Amino acid sequence: MDPTTMPLTRAQRVLAGVGGLFFAGLAGLGGYGSFASVRDVAEPWFGGQAWIVPAGVDLGILALVSVALLLEWLAMPMPALRWTAFLFTAATVWLNVSAAHGDITGMVMHAAMPVLFITFIEAVRHAIRRRAGIASGTVREGIPVARWLLAPFSTFRLWRRMVLWQITSYPQALTAEQRRRHALALLDGHYGRKWKSKAPADVVWMLKDGVMLDQALTRVTELTTPEPPPPEPKAPPKPRKAPQRKAPPKKEPAVPRSVATDNEARALSIIDAEPGITGAELGRRLNISARQGQRLLSRLSSPAPTS
Repeated sequence: MDPTTMPLTRAQRVLAGVGGLFFAGLAGLGGYGSFASVRDVAEPWFGGQAWIVPAGVDLGILALVSVALLLEWLAMPMPALRWTAFLFTAATVWLNVSAAHGDITGMVMHAAMPVLFITFIEAVRHAIRRRAGIASGTVREGIPVARWLLAPFSTFRLWRRMVLWQITSYPQALTAEQRRRHALALLDGHYGRKWKSKAPADVVWMLKDGVMLDQALTRVTELTTPEPPPPEPKAPPKPRKAPQRKAPPKKEPAVPRSVATDNEARALSIIDAEPGITGAELGRRLNISARQGQRLLSRLSSPAPTS
């Protein structure tokens, strides 16, 4: 619930009750003091029925004020009732002043209580109208005086939009103005100073009058957002290479038997002369591969089997 429309607290109800008692006392005293004065003024024309004039005027004022306050409470104000009550009150003041016969002090004393009565009624009417208007969303909040002094022209435009488009909340109007100015800054940065002639006409109208700002800001965002760069062309996929099969190990050429016998004899003589010779060195001296030299060395160096 809006805190401005919450029920009155206990202290507020007590204060209102005390104010009502004072108002009743004021109305009673004012009616009593005015009754005799108005009756004396009306007596030359009404004779013995002169009391009808002050009684009718006072009751008429109370009836008009009561109905006017009720209609204000129901958010159905009728200004005619209010101004009619003012006219009757002004007539009562005039009749009371006439009874003073030109005496300034008497005129002030006769006019004081009717003026207090109308002032109190106006205060009650303002409170009722304000509370009922806030509850129904028809009362427009005022703009602080400081803003009028600091930025009179922009404040006037803000007030004008609040009146034209029935914006009753001042904070809501400020938020709308901030969003409008944000959109204007985006358009100015995108199109330059002549954005009004380059931007779409409906967007210009929405921002100028401050209406449909949600849609306007969405459109402005779409217009001013830079387009993403085109995607780079993808390179064609490289053909897969077929797995290479390893070549089988080359077989060493077979050595003829006669050559092998000759190499063995030479190898034996070399091994006898140099017992610590390596297979690679043996193969080099016999002009064969290092592997064949190692095999030959292993075979010739191993002891012969016994029978």
